[in-house]
Amino acid sequence: MPTYMCAVPPNLLSDEQKDRIALAIGRRHSEATGAPLYFAQVVIEENTSARRYLGGKLSDGHIWIRGDVRAGRSEEVRRALIVSIAQDVGAIAKIPQDSVWVYLCNLEPSDMVEYGRVLPLPGKEQEWFENLPASLQSYLKGLAANR
Repeated sequence: MPTYMCAVPPNLLSDEQKDRIALAIGRRHSEATGAPLYFAQVVIEENTSARRYLGGKLSDGHIWIRGDVRAGRSEEVRRALIVSIAQDVGAIAKIPQDSVWVYLCNLEPSDMVEYGRVLPLPGKEQEWFENLPASLQSYLKGLAANR
């Protein structure tokens, strides 16, 4: 499951904008990789005690997004994914696209465990899914159906 951590300046986004950003990131990840939408986890953090700096100067107008994703996808796929996320987030947040920074960190699937199981290689999601307990399959299908 890719995890996208979004560091957002306090009070920049409404709850509705946060919901839209989470859905947009999940959809973009699913479109780019073919992984099911329910694979994408998005965390939006507004930390009032965090202070971000660029060049030693306080910078409070940026959104930083770090995506920990499974390795194995082409540079072309990764590039299209991060550009589309930056465009969507900028539009939803109503900030310039150059104020949205996106980083992808590629992790080997064998280095991640979710739902008690090592994650599959890209393209093997369905096989992995079919080996989950029926109750977990139902739960995950429900997540996808809600969107």
